Amino acid sequence: MTMYKDGVYQFGGVPIGSGMLPAMGKESKAIFVHGSLGGDGNNGRKPGTAVKTLTRAYALCTDGAGDVVYILNDGSTAATVRDEALVWAKDNCHIIGLGAPSINQRCRIAPPTASAVDVAAYTPYLTLSASGCVISNVSWFQGQSADVASVGVKVTGSRNYVSNVSITTGASANTAGQALTYQLQVTGSENVFEKCWIGQNTVNRGNAASSNVAFGSGAADYAERNVFRDCIFPAKCSGAAPTYICAKAQNDVGTFNIFDNCNFINTGASAMTQGVLWAGITSGYLFLKDCAFYGLTDITTSSVAYVKFSGSALGSVNDSGMYGTATTS
Repeated sequence: MTMYKDGVYQFGGVPIGSGMLPAMGKESKAIFVHGSLGGDGNNGRKPGTAVKTLTRAYALCTDGAGDVVYILNDGSTAATVRDEALVWAKDNCHIIGLGAPSINQRCRIAPPTASAVDVAAYTPYLTLSASGCVISNVSWFQGQSADVASVGVKVTGSRNYVSNVSITTGASANTAGQALTYQLQVTGSENVFEKCWIGQNTVNRGNAASSNVAFGSGAADYAERNVFRDCIFPAKCSGAAPTYICAKAQNDVGTFNIFDNCNFINTGASAMTQGVLWAGITSGYLFLKDCAFYGLTDITTSSVAYVKFSGSALGSVNDSGMYGTATTS
């Protein structure tokens, strides 16, 4: 281990400390990204020689090597990594935001701001097809306006760890109101999502069949053994059709998926008919442990035999686990 004179960089130039993942491996390296001060002609090996885009940083990563991409910021959107849609297919390569661990972090990846940007070119905005990756303390934002369904992040890989990540797509009235607009779509298995913010409550989602989290894609992908822990799922609905969680076909899920201590909050003018659409599923359970719901009529009205809520037996009409009105004595 080398200690540099400024005491900040170790392991050949990698910052270490709480919430940071050092590059650990025989061939691993750190790559820095800064959206406003970086340049894609740089080598990215120190903050002073940061690259500009996540796409360039990804090109510098080596599959399986344990490389870490660090996203720098200036506390505002000026340093947003304005980037193209990206397929992250290199195993054991990580993305860490070096900024305040807030909601909608300013270590942010977003498309160019021009209104003419084609939303369809940014869906899915990130496809995480690799396995064994850590993504932490960053936000994916897509707010372009078009009458096109949008997917923020699609996880097709397995055994990834996603921590304190904000995923906000469809942050415009036209896109938010489209059916099949998903903040997160999961077709992989054994992934963990912890302390994430998945959704948005600033733009109405209308009456379309959109969802914060969708499992599967209508193919035999069997998303299973995925865990969501301590996550928040916001929504703003002006119609009853949106849901928080959906799986629409027999082949979308297998065995089980778990949501543990999660909050589902719809602050729109209309209540969802149901928070969970688990239609036609006879091979995969959804377990909701210590979860709380607001802004809906029922937790689920479909396939209730395969949706299990801790502490309660679900029926066709169920309000157990919903936020109620506080009373004082």
